[in-house]
Amino acid sequence: MAQRYDLAITGGGPAGSAAAWQAAQTGARVVLLDKAEFPRDKPCGDGLTPRAVGYLQKMGLADEVAKFHRVNRAKVFSPSEWELSFPHRPGMPDHGHVARRLELDALLLKNAESAGAEVRQSAEVVGPIVDDDGRVTGVTIKSGEQLFADAVISADGAYSPVKRALRLDSPYNSYSAIAIRAEMPANRPDADSLDIYLKLAFQGDQLPGYGWVFPLGDGRVNIGLGYVNSYKKWQQINATQLLGEFLATLPEEWELPPIDELKKSKGLQAWRLPMGFTAWPPWRPGVLFAGDSLGAARPASGAGISRALQSGLAAGECAIAALTNSGPDDFTNYAQRINAAWGKEYRRGRYFHKLVGKPAIANAGLKVLDGINHPGFRAHFLFWEGWRDAKQG
Repeated sequence: MAQRYDLAITGGGPAGSAAAWQAAQTGARVVLLDKAEFPRDKPCGDGLTPRAVGYLQKMGLADEVAKFHRVNRAKVFSPSEWELSFPHRPGMPDHGHVARRLELDALLLKNAESAGAEVRQSAEVVGPIVDDDGRVTGVTIKSGEQLFADAVISADGAYSPVKRALRLDSPYNSYSAIAIRAEMPANRPDADSLDIYLKLAFQGDQLPGYGWVFPLGDGRVNIGLGYVNSYKKWQQINATQLLGEFLATLPEEWELPPIDELKKSKGLQAWRLPMGFTAWPPWRPGVLFAGDSLGAARPASGAGISRALQSGLAAGECAIAALTNSGPDDFTNYAQRINAAWGKEYRRGRYFHKLVGKPAIANAGLKVLDGINHPGFRAHFLFWEGWRDAKQG
């Protein structure tokens, strides 16, 4: 006899684990499925913004998160150097952390299980179960086993099998970024800043993207770069070669390993990051989308972990609320929640995404940014948030 749940969640990353934790709080019967055996790594910049830290605190993980390497500010090279303190938001932390996904995702998965969710690892979901009316009623695992549920949350990543099987389209499908990173030792003191490098070029063109150096602590760093696909030559870029060129611009005294050594050690990881809502509306009868399956990353910066957590928490809450009341055919409450939180920002971000894909505009924008004297204004121009001049505290 097939097993039945109130909620089946595909994908055990931040979005899926947050959704499972949220839904399990209500006493709902929740199953969380992931194809991997944890701990497992995921390519990522590993940066936790204060907003992400706030969501993790909400989930009861304050003590665990505090063990990760703390960062108190951002340092931006445009190419001139300027520092920013994190935005001050009432009730939110004033600092961030850098956390390996190997550790963070395992922590979140365990937290979901502790809340009452049934966690099944090494359970690869290959697609949804759909009834004659087109409503998703469960999922099928690679072994052939079928799990039925009143609703499904698809948090199974950029290449979501659930979303692919449903052949969904979105007016925002084309928005994405390509990123590559590696963890490595660096001969420098452990910094307390997230370092962002905006001067990123390909064949003389200013790329719509940036490089980063994020400190992990214990003398190790996460170094990477990303660029959006609105740049017309983006498919010509060899991301590994570009990262090697970026590494060569960093201080020689850091004694960073050469790109060939990173390639041999298989330390390089590249990925595609959908952004700006590549699934919209964010639900169909019986199913909601969260994290990379939704395309939740910010279209301006590509920041993904905080948005994965936020969309997962919202999906878990809205799914249970709808099931309790109107049923699985209508999750408009989730669309309203997401649109209220991000709609205006993401509309603006998609426009920005297209605009900066033109090298002349990207280069002119960088010159304007570099010429502005007030760091707080520069930050608002760049991030659309009220970051503060670090010198002002």
